[in-house]
Amino acid sequence: MVKYVISILFVYVVTLAHLDAAELGQAVGLAAEKTSSKLGFDAKKLDAVFEVQKKLIENKDAPSNVGLIARRGKVVYYRAAASGMPHDREITDQTVFPIWSMTKPITSVAAMILYERGKFKLDDSVSVVLPELASVKVKTTDEKIVSLVKPITYRDLFRHTAGFDGYDGLYHQDGFWGKTTRAKSLEWIISELVKEPISHQPGKKYTYGMSTAVLGRAIEALSGKTLDKFLRKELFRPLGMKDTRFHLTKRNRKWFQPLSVFKDGAFRAGKPAEDELPYDKEVQLYLGGEGLISTMADYARFCQMILDGGRAQGGKQLLKPETLELMWTDQLGDIPGYNDRGNSNGFGLGFYIINDFNRYGADGVFGWSGYHTTHFWIDPKNEMYAIFLCRRYPYSEVTLTQFRAAVYEAMK
Repeated sequence: MVKYVISILFVYVVTLAHLDAAELGQAVGLAAEKTSSKLGFDAKKLDAVFEVQKKLIENKDAPSNVGLIARRGKVVYYRAAASGMPHDREITDQTVFPIWSMTKPITSVAAMILYERGKFKLDDSVSVVLPELASVKVKTTDEKIVSLVKPITYRDLFRHTAGFDGYDGLYHQDGFWGKTTRAKSLEWIISELVKEPISHQPGKKYTYGMSTAVLGRAIEALSGKTLDKFLRKELFRPLGMKDTRFHLTKRNRKWFQPLSVFKDGAFRAGKPAEDELPYDKEVQLYLGGEGLISTMADYARFCQMILDGGRAQGGKQLLKPETLELMWTDQLGDIPGYNDRGNSNGFGLGFYIINDFNRYGADGVFGWSGYHTTHFWIDPKNEMYAIFLCRRYPYSEVTLTQFRAAVYEAMK
């Protein structure tokens, strides 16, 4: 046990040399505020945030991890805790993570750029640009197969009420997700997805699945560009997100954070196959729901743009503020199926909406998480956002609840 603690402390000292709030702020286009009290945070309580990050390692809820807090355009907190496990790696400014479902908000924002250009309305039928959706069949509760009663709309894709599943097991199992991990193109996998009966009639239930991947294919049809090219032109270049893409380059492959798999009470190194997606440039599987890799600085740029009302750091307006407000307005209403509805929370156009943090004055917080235990949320009322990144399988909700609670407890 003593050896383990010494290892953590040693790696942490090294990590401090790589993680600097001022440098990250510069990378994101933000200034770092050395006096946290000016931004409404207690310095000692920010130290407690780091203690939570280390505690998550001690309790085996997370391997090496990194947290970021930004408020009013300045980096308040940026620290990494290292596990000291032989297979794990210290986190630096260059560390690349698969962000999995944190891809969904990016694709959703990209789609709303086309919405603002008049390419579609939320309640338009997606089959106008993807004709194969018109012939999709529906599985009823008594296992019968019937036709669509109403078309699948863009709103259905954004809020996961289209009926698409596709998350039906692991990469090595028989099922649609296993087929997805072996696919070579987005066009092919969507053509296969629509051959499967959907779980219910569109608009009748929230079913978390591959709806955002279908939305990504719709972006391709509407724009005449592949999804990777559209994202690069409309979001990544304007925002300076230089390390966010669907594949690993030779340069950033060496910075790809290793996967830690928790099994039988301990972490082990993930196997290459357990990355599940290949991240090879030759594979054009541009999954808009789960396919991107990114860095802390890049994702912070995305969050900052949203907090700035759709404006990139260079001044370019990517989306109107009112469009973004629509995205974090609940779209489900009385539609069943969303598990967090019991906490008075909702789902918008690509983001969850949290309303149970009122004790911190944080109404209308929105964000999302990723399969390998990554999280972000944006709090417009408090003019802040926070990001937590690691690589843990299976997904750990504890990392979100404990990190988020520590962040708000640090606010004065």
